[in-house]
Amino acid sequence: MSAASLLKSYPTPKHRSTAPTAEPTIELSIVMPCLNEAETLAVCIKKAQTFLREHDVAGEVLVADNGSTDGSQQIANAMGARLVPVSERGYGAALIGGIAAAKGRYVVMGDADDSYDFTALMPFVETLRDGADLVMGNRFRGGIADGAMPPLHRYLGNPVLSFLGRTFFDIPVGDFHCGLRAFNRDSIRALGLATPGMEFASEMVVKAAIEKLDIREVPTTLQPDGRSRPPHLRTWRDGWRHLRFLLIYAPKFLFLYPGVTLGLSGAAGLVALMPGDLHVGEVELGVHTMIFAAMAVLIGAQLIGLSVMARRYGTIAGMWPESGVMRRVRNWFSVERACLLGGGMLAVGIGGAVSATAIWATKGFGALDPAALMRLTIPSMVFACLGVQMAVTAFFIGLLDQPRR
Repeated sequence: MSAASLLKSYPTPKHRSTAPTAEPTIELSIVMPCLNEAETLAVCIKKAQTFLREHDVAGEVLVADNGSTDGSQQIANAMGARLVPVSERGYGAALIGGIAAAKGRYVVMGDADDSYDFTALMPFVETLRDGADLVMGNRFRGGIADGAMPPLHRYLGNPVLSFLGRTFFDIPVGDFHCGLRAFNRDSIRALGLATPGMEFASEMVVKAAIEKLDIREVPTTLQPDGRSRPPHLRTWRDGWRHLRFLLIYAPKFLFLYPGVTLGLSGAAGLVALMPGDLHVGEVELGVHTMIFAAMAVLIGAQLIGLSVMARRYGTIAGMWPESGVMRRVRNWFSVERACLLGGGMLAVGIGGAVSATAIWATKGFGALDPAALMRLTIPSMVFACLGVQMAVTAFFIGLLDQPRR
């Protein structure tokens, strides 16, 4: 259907909630990101306006246009919505621009593809009025119509990413990536949201959780969108972007926990194999297993160090507040203490190397039992590497803590 015929089907409403006299009393802004949505934009605007009128909510409908070339801009103007051009491309960029221009105390954001029901927004508004900062829609509780969500998204992508989000950030949200959500405008703008792509949806929830905002959830429905073209969402590319964002903001799960697991298991292997070979059933574990145990210790130590540095950098960059545990770690882990402890470990490692060389010398620097000698050299190498790594990690954290202009 052409843009012209859509305009005839949906005449301009007599009441425009964006009139200058209504601006001081606007409670709700309904923001729709738009990039070539002429097929469905008019019906979405009409539904949103119907909701505002029937529920006597003082509000506005705002279309954050991302450079449409199909007549979407003309439809928005003719339907009485407020058009906000956003030059930077991307789902997140369009919403950031729209939220910044919104005049309501509360904001509802939803896609302009007619997959969400803009006439059923009252549960969102009531929850905001009750004091919530962010209200997420849950499509799995409200109902997903046949064909509305690809099976890969419905049974794998969304459940997995939602599970990771709940696990990483302790968020009571069952549908992490629902596109229909509502929030207190000032609370969300204070988060400094900045990602321009689809991962904006994750950024909003994660940062709201980090800042301890009141996050709640209400059921909502999802219908097949009314467009004839494919959606802007790209399954693997955008799924990876969401996962990458979650991991970046969860250094405990990305660095610390894997590091502690590797480090402890590797150390246990080293200690167990130092006296001699082990037999587990018919499997014999010897010095070659010690090499891999040493590798686990070193990789684990690197991950733990990266976790501390990442947490410190995130605090300095304003990504999250500093926790009490990290504050105590930082106060104890000074450059001086780390150098003393790291120097001691390096000395142990060098001592082991000297002892191994002395043993070799007693044999006239000739042939030796390599397995016996490696039980000394492998732990010595581990101690030396850990000592150096501890010292340089402390210096790097000291660099992060330097005063800034």
